[in-house]
Amino acid sequence: MRSSHAKTTVWPLGGGQDAGKPEEAPEDAFDSFGPISDIRRALGKPTAARPTFQGPHDFTRILLAEHDSFDRRLLRVLLTSPRVTMIEVEDGQSAVDLLGLREFDLLMINLDLPQMTGEDTVRWIRRSRTPWADIPILGLADERRRRDVERLMSLGLTDWTPKPVVRHDLIEKVVRLMPGLYDARL
Repeated sequence: MRSSHAKTTVWPLGGGQDAGKPEEAPEDAFDSFGPISDIRRALGKPTAARPTFQGPHDFTRILLAEHDSFDRRLLRVLLTSPRVTMIEVEDGQSAVDLLGLREFDLLMINLDLPQMTGEDTVRWIRRSRTPWADIPILGLADERRRRDVERLMSLGLTDWTPKPVVRHDLIEKVVRLMPGLYDARL
């Protein structure tokens, strides 16, 4: 709040009797922002480079469709980063429903899911005429599904990684699909 003894005509931009010429304020003059001398000093100095902070939506949104709770927890830990947010579902139908409600950058999907299998989910997503029909899809293939990977790649699977998941291989595949995460310290 402005001091009661400060003149209202003493402002950094003037406004006294001669409006064309700003009035000089005494060093101890005060306005609602603090001493005018501090304001003038701050305006006269070049600004220092401010650190850039990550905005509220400058992160990669991953949708994980995995029915095994242990594997979901493992993937959550392996992909922990301030630049990654992950939402987990347990089946393909839930993944398709959630894709219709929210925007995601990557879909990680187990190829053996209940209700709507990974293969059915990939086929449905690629054939849909939705804005997210071209989302990158990283398949998680266990030993039984590895022989089907070539066929699934032709259906629209972008890439795949074997299960059990190896951290280095997973991070490499995720960064290849999401190049913005190269420095996310995954």
